Amino acid sequence: MKLFFMIFPVLLLAFFPSITLSGKPQNIILTGTQETGSYIFVKELARIWSASVKDRKVEFVPSPETSPVIRLRQLENNRVTGAIIDAETAYLELNKFRGLRILSVLWSNWLIVLGSVPGPYLSLSGTKTMLVHENSLYFARAWNSLVPDTNFSWFNANNLPEFSEGFTEEILVFTAPVPLKEINYWLEQFPGIKLLSLEGRLVRTLRSTFNWLAPRKIPANIFLYQTKPLQSVVWHPVLVVRKDFPISKATKLLQLIYAQRNSLIPHPLFDNLRLKDNLPYQKIYAFHPAAKSMFKLK
Repeated sequence: MKLFFMIFPVLLLAFFPSITLSGKPQNIILTGTQETGSYIFVKELARIWSASVKDRKVEFVPSPETSPVIRLRQLENNRVTGAIIDAETAYLELNKFRGLRILSVLWSNWLIVLGSVPGPYLSLSGTKTMLVHENSLYFARAWNSLVPDTNFSWFNANNLPEFSEGFTEEILVFTAPVPLKEINYWLEQFPGIKLLSLEGRLVRTLRSTFNWLAPRKIPANIFLYQTKPLQSVVWHPVLVVRKDFPISKATKLLQLIYAQRNSLIPHPLFDNLRLKDNLPYQKIYAFHPAAKSMFKLK
């Protein structure tokens, strides 16, 4: 069974909409490639927006751009409406674009660790082999600084593990939102495999090396056989717009996005959103006025 991993980069909304051949104004949203969470998020946003009777004449359209910095440039140059970028880019690059503002912190991307090692923790001693997704290179860098003789194998969306012969490495590492159904499948399919917590020293190393990561615990009972919280780290992509994006439109968009978790069957990426996740970032990011009002930011 192959795993579908999401990597969540940048969402962009167009300030001056373009016009389609059908005559409908477009809000262009720059995203990662089509298999990434940002693209999937915008496709779902477009569907939700088109279902609104009042706004049916305006479209949201995802437009892939692999470079998050180029997304920001196009947004600042007023070629598109907005952008979703990853947390690292937001921390390192966003303050260079004075005309841009955060509209919202988005879903949680968790560092997930599974293994067949004894004990509940990913131990810094005794672990020799790891299979790591390319979306978790940050983990590999931090781990390698502590345990330099580890043997890493790699995979990505184009080269997914099938595990036809079980887990060949001791540890599997990737970054994704939770819950993820493939994890429950593996926990049932492969006896001895379990989710692992991170040791405190590893968490401190990750946090000191990558300040865009936040230590958090995956709540208990998210996955099968997971009766206790799991220590991990998390990061959030962010939705960026121009600072002159109209407050009324920004408010309407935020209300639509955050209303989805109350729908009958919310999309997982929208169900993953929490208003409170914006609060820790009010002194880190420059937020749009509509966001400040909705999230009650200072």
